[in-house]
Amino acid sequence: MRACPNDRSDPGPADLWGMNYLDLKEQMFKRYFILVSVFLVAIGAAAQDRPSDPLNSLTMCVNDMGFHFDRKDRLPIGTTFRMVNSSAGQSRVSTADGYRLMMYRKSSSPLVNLKLERSADGQFNADRDVIIAQMKAIASQTKPPNQVNLEISMRDGIEILALNNPSIDHSPGVISFYTLFDARSNTVATAYLLNQRPEIREYSNDVEYAVLRNQFIDLLINCLSHPPQ
Repeated sequence: MRACPNDRSDPGPADLWGMNYLDLKEQMFKRYFILVSVFLVAIGAAAQDRPSDPLNSLTMCVNDMGFHFDRKDRLPIGTTFRMVNSSAGQSRVSTADGYRLMMYRKSSSPLVNLKLERSADGQFNADRDVIIAQMKAIASQTKPPNQVNLEISMRDGIEILALNNPSIDHSPGVISFYTLFDARSNTVATAYLLNQRPEIREYSNDVEYAVLRNQFIDLLINCLSHPPQ
């Protein structure tokens, strides 16, 4: 069967916990860029047709407080959805626009794999439901003593969903998975916080990791709730 340009998928519940950070980095970006060589010329022309770039200021806003990205890649204009896995199978999440950023701080090992996306008109609530189902499915597949519960909260008008592994020692790939919803702008932010290579980690224990995690999530919430003009 011929591949569809829109057929992108996120790691499923079984994939997120247990891959090393290099596998995660490669997998998350390989799927995103697999069609670049095919659409390179078309993307250049299509970019001129985009009437605005509402997410660009958000990408610059998170480039702060010691956090910075080494690559910033915009979704091709023809990519209108991504696929996610849940207990009900695969479902689509609309993507009217989006960016992928690999975030660093002091270490040469990445700390956050970040997606900033804008839902298509009229699709935000449906996208939210699909993502919540995805995160519930991931949580349901965890078991004691490494049980992970889905945490849901609100701050400054931003809905925050979080899956936090209980210890960095049992999280070889993704330690935390956050999704932030801003219904006012139809924006969905997805942050995979990564377990850095032990020899160049910026944190030595769970408490130090939590401090860094909270600093980044606080920055992201502030950028979403007070969008730069």
